Amino acid sequence: MALLEVRNVSKHFGGLKAVDEVTLSIEKGQIYGLIGPNGAGKSTLFNCVAGTYAPTMGAIIYDGRDVTGWKPWDICKLRIGRTFQIVKPFQSRTVLYNATVGAFIRTSNRSEAEDRAMEVLRKFHLGDKAGVLAKNLTIADRKRLEMARAMATDPEMLLMDECMAGLRPNEVDETLDVLREIRSQGVTIFMIEHIMRAIMSVSDKITVIQFGRKIMDGTPGEVANDERVIKAYLGESYGAGGDGNVTA
Repeated sequence: MALLEVRNVSKHFGGLKAVDEVTLSIEKGQIYGLIGPNGAGKSTLFNCVAGTYAPTMGAIIYDGRDVTGWKPWDICKLRIGRTFQIVKPFQSRTVLYNATVGAFIRTSNRSEAEDRAMEVLRKFHLGDKAGVLAKNLTIADRKRLEMARAMATDPEMLLMDECMAGLRPNEVDETLDVLREIRSQGVTIFMIEHIMRAIMSVSDKITVIQFGRKIMDGTPGEVANDERVIKAYLGESYGAGGDGNVTA
């Protein structure tokens, strides 16, 4: 049985169909990619899964339970964590404080929450920066903090919205190693990413959407060689053996 099923989900804003009857299924333990042009509806679909938006139509099933229209805090309690494309930590608070906020979803005990937060920070190589104010972190460290804050909620599924945007190539490689480590801990990952060499190298399966509708889904190899995907998003140079550095 799939861990997450998105069944014919649509989200309309007035006359705009931001997401239009998208269906996908994610198995436990997968790294599942979601790609498409800017404005395709990727983050809107994430927001429907995470409870930020209630779908206009369709259903979202998590671990056999219909969670359509649930509130974000209830989705988080169900062990679905998420990161955001634009990271917004509590700038004037420490790295430890930011991670501890996430840990409070599982306990009301401050000491337990801080212990959980420190454990996660160490895994993200931020343990030695626990006392640093978030505003003083580099972009790469802010991205790591965003992931750590989500992982502090102890998720079974992690929604990751462009966690590698703005990173240098070596930082992208380091993040890919982190994603593989997260998966090895039993966490299923559903991710949006524009850096094609990254998402193609780490994903088990990918769904492609354009104008809110699904074009196709398949393995990275199938997606990279699909004429519809090349025309709509990847570009002819990618299909002809380009380097895969699509970033928009």
